[in-house]
Amino acid sequence: MKNIVLGLLVLFNLSIYGQESEFKFTKDGLTDFVITPVNGKTQSELYKKTLGWVSYSFKEPREVIKANIENEYIRIEGFSKDLICYSYMGKRCGDTKYEIEISFKDGKYKFDVLSISEYNNMSKSILWTNFEINNTASYFDKKGEVKSSYKFIVNTVPEYFNNLNLNLKEFLISDGIKSKKNDW
Repeated sequence: MKNIVLGLLVLFNLSIYGQESEFKFTKDGLTDFVITPVNGKTQSELYKKTLGWVSYSFKEPREVIKANIENEYIRIEGFSKDLICYSYMGKRCGDTKYEIEISFKDGKYKFDVLSISEYNNMSKSILWTNFEINNTASYFDKKGEVKSSYKFIVNTVPEYFNNLNLNLKEFLISDGIKSKKNDW
């Protein structure tokens, strides 16, 4: 009996304190953040190499870095033309900007999507509107199914950030900083 109770307590603790390894989009919203292990790398190494990834991955690295505290975190504002896509008479995508924060500890980093905004060309006064990633009940019908106009979003949003995080992880575990052009 004690073993059963102990086993249930372990499972309960794992479910409460378990860390997500990839982004998902549900009625509860986009996964808050993911923790990615990078064995053998110190907090300082991860921070410095992530700065290299930003320089490698973004056209204007100084413009996309919105905040950073050395060895603690880097906050980035990125841009995408196909992150938010609706299903209105076909697939329609618009300009989107997002803010992510990458925090570091020895052997791991936290990849956190802070916000997503979409360009609103219907309004003359408000050009960027917040795309809700936490309170997503309006994207689902009463049966819990995704509304047809949002069918692309539940796939493209987590896929985009999972790919971005995977790209970062591959950069962090690589031996050097890749050259953009090897044919020089």
